[in-house]
Amino acid sequence: MPLAFHTDMPPAMLDDAPEARMLREAGIEVRGERCGSEDETIERAAGADAILNGLVPITARVLEALPGLKVVARYGVGVDNVDLQAATRCGVAIVHVPDYCVEEVSNQAFAFLLGWARQVPRWTEMLRAGRWGYDHIGAMRSVHGQTLGVIGLGRIGAATARKGAAFGMEVLGFDPGLGDDDLRARGAEPCTLEALLARSDYVSLHAPLLPATHHLIGAAELARMKPGAFLINTSRGPLVDEKALIDALQRGELAGAGLDVFETEPLPDDSPLRGMDQVLLSPHMGAQSPLATAKLRRSIAEEVTRALRGEWPLHVANPEVRANARLLA
Repeated sequence: MPLAFHTDMPPAMLDDAPEARMLREAGIEVRGERCGSEDETIERAAGADAILNGLVPITARVLEALPGLKVVARYGVGVDNVDLQAATRCGVAIVHVPDYCVEEVSNQAFAFLLGWARQVPRWTEMLRAGRWGYDHIGAMRSVHGQTLGVIGLGRIGAATARKGAAFGMEVLGFDPGLGDDDLRARGAEPCTLEALLARSDYVSLHAPLLPATHHLIGAAELARMKPGAFLINTSRGPLVDEKALIDALQRGELAGAGLDVFETEPLPDDSPLRGMDQVLLSPHMGAQSPLATAKLRRSIAEEVTRALRGEWPLHVANPEVRANARLLA
């Protein structure tokens, strides 16, 4: 019986997990533990044919230490915590769910945009304090007729662009992996990064975390942004140089920011971001909803079942592994 090991879920939780039930019904044994280090993952996943993984780093050392491993299933869109080159070298297919949480994350971006533009948190705080007035009218902003810059026009970025157009916004797009015609087809006017930053009232990040995108928005890029602009990051924390962002906010160069992701998670207690009224925060939960979670778990189980039956999965993040894939051996 093939074995699937879950790196983020102890046995008590795994027993009730729908993906575990689906895998067992397909004749696959399922075990799990919370793993906090490479050594724990290597020890506990010994003998596994598949790993179900959320946040644990799947490094070259882990992959090389598990010679029977055929597939790693990543809960989510991004695979930045998996060494894809090492996986390809070892013959391990990395599957993910690229159509997961598209609407949820783009909705989270707009929750930040609308919440800040209409000053919803401030009005709520004022009323809860027993005050009635119009103190914050000067801080309110329009949405229609404003310019939205979308950086990264994959599924989530394209959904964000579509929603911006529905709100009557001019939408600019930057994605070096797409041609101008592709950007227009996804609802955005093609733009260089520099021009997008200079023209946009709202900038929303939806790029993957890669070596080339680490600190994509740093001090120089923040300085190029339109005075009074609002930055939104619902993608990956390290896309933004957080220290540079804090400095820009403290100097008043940006009007504010909406952040679901951070360079260090959980966000440290002493982070200045926690005390900034012009910053809206959420704890890396933009992808979450009962509907999206159910779809994710079902998709993970289906992909692992395909792989352990010797079939090629639908969504492989390292397709070049096919030439030496263990699951096809």
